[in-house]
Amino acid sequence: MSSEKASDDTAGSEELQMDEELDRIMFRSAIAAMIVGLVVAGYLLWLTSQESYSALYIYPDSYSNYVKPGEVVTFRYGIECHERGEAHYTIRIYLGDQLLKTREVVLRSGDVWESNESITLPQNISFPTKVRIEAEVNGAVYEVHFWLKERGS
Repeated sequence: MSSEKASDDTAGSEELQMDEELDRIMFRSAIAAMIVGLVVAGYLLWLTSQESYSALYIYPDSYSNYVKPGEVVTFRYGIECHERGEAHYTIRIYLGDQLLKTREVVLRSGDVWESNESITLPQNISFPTKVRIEAEVNGAVYEVHFWLKERGS
């Protein structure tokens, strides 16, 4: 009987040691998972702070959609820069498919640049036609536009 008891004590002791070892492994795994999670979260936060983009816009109250051939169309547009470092923009203004103007602008992150523009419509223009502004920077092209329609008499 005493050998059975000794055997039970040894088995119980081994089981207790295995439980303790398993607890240590699980604790270390949980710590490792938390560290990996913190590293990934930190990387994602850093990555989103490095995001670069630009906002190209037209003031909707700065132009009229209804015009006649030969009239001058005026509008105001702008760029809000959120690119990293200094950004070199190439701005193109189109009437339909025809390129009317090209200009270069250099902005830093946080800068806002705006400009007034005037376009004299040709006498032979066909309506509706699109006025389009493109801004190209760092390989990305941003576009905004508005439509012109013929005004009745």
